[in-house]
Amino acid sequence: MCDLPKIILAIESNRAYDRDLLKGISQYANAHGPWFFCHETDDVFNALQSVEKIRPAGVVVRVSQGVKELIDQLPASLPCVVLGSEEGADGRINVLNDSERIGRTAAEYLLSLGFSDFAFCGRTYDRESCQLADSFSRAIQESGCDVKNYFCPDKANSGFARDVTALTEWVASLSKPVGILAVNDERSLAVLEACKAAEAEVPEQVAVLGVDNDFAKCEIAMPPLSSIALNTVKAGFEAAKLMHRMIRREVGCAYREIAVEPTRIVTRQSTNVLAVPDRVVARALDFIRTHVNKQIQVNDVAESVSVSRRELERRFKRNLNYSIHQAIKLAKVQLIAQMLLETSYSISEIAFQLGFTDAAHIARYFRDVEGISPIEYRKKNLCVL
Repeated sequence: MCDLPKIILAIESNRAYDRDLLKGISQYANAHGPWFFCHETDDVFNALQSVEKIRPAGVVVRVSQGVKELIDQLPASLPCVVLGSEEGADGRINVLNDSERIGRTAAEYLLSLGFSDFAFCGRTYDRESCQLADSFSRAIQESGCDVKNYFCPDKANSGFARDVTALTEWVASLSKPVGILAVNDERSLAVLEACKAAEAEVPEQVAVLGVDNDFAKCEIAMPPLSSIALNTVKAGFEAAKLMHRMIRREVGCAYREIAVEPTRIVTRQSTNVLAVPDRVVARALDFIRTHVNKQIQVNDVAESVSVSRRELERRFKRNLNYSIHQAIKLAKVQLIAQMLLETSYSISEIAFQLGFTDAAHIARYFRDVEGISPIEYRKKNLCVL
């Protein structure tokens, strides 16, 4: 046991994000180790201060108040994976959210539900929150709409009761119906509580979308929370792989970035609404959702709502600014992505189940939206041992 590489894990495990990262690290270690993990969840300071005594081969640490200084004091030659660093830690492997893609994914999803009013709930003390707010706002503004932001006060200067009061007042002030993106699922829960206090119905008046897809938080919420799933497990796997190369001196310790990217929207009741004033368009979208696993055509959608194809296309353009064909394609690609990540079906099997002629057909269809093939998408977001 003593001969195994020791890895200090100075990281909490009460957040789904951190647990998923640890899962990716453990998957790599189980395949390429074994490693001996020294997991310290209660006292990160003590864990980092024990480096000289333990003499680890590597360290995984989440930045919190006062921890950044300890990370800077670690030996430059010690491989170190850092989470939560606002600007990235020099000489370390930095796991950073791709805020640009997450924000754009959220914007495209809420826009597809027919909203014309949008809001963002974040934190003032978190650069990642500000970056996500910026990317979300830019994507929404491209559609001609604006975003109303609320940033909860700094933890050091505000109490819980004061924040809840301010958040409730903000929710009450928003034009409705409104689609709200929260910086993470924990913040989404606070928005739900504020909606209850403000007597704003979810999702009829306020649709709430979080980030992380923390199953526990999303499923215990009332109503259950929709969230953006991230490839955090994959990021943990890649971070461990790079740290292992540094441990073996195959590469030197230097500044590196590993991006955590969005994989898909996990839709639950908090966004299960179509905020489209045109009921015909809303019924057409509902038909597409219900029949997305079949090879439906534009004419099928028009027939389902008893209007001409030309009339329905005109209504889609006026209310959503995209075509019926685009709506079908986006919904089907989301289903393909879900099957790629949640099943072990081959591309050919997925193609057969969804009515495509062959694997080449579904690959072209998927690439048109995602920019990569289904095989590349699966490899990008799942751990490859």
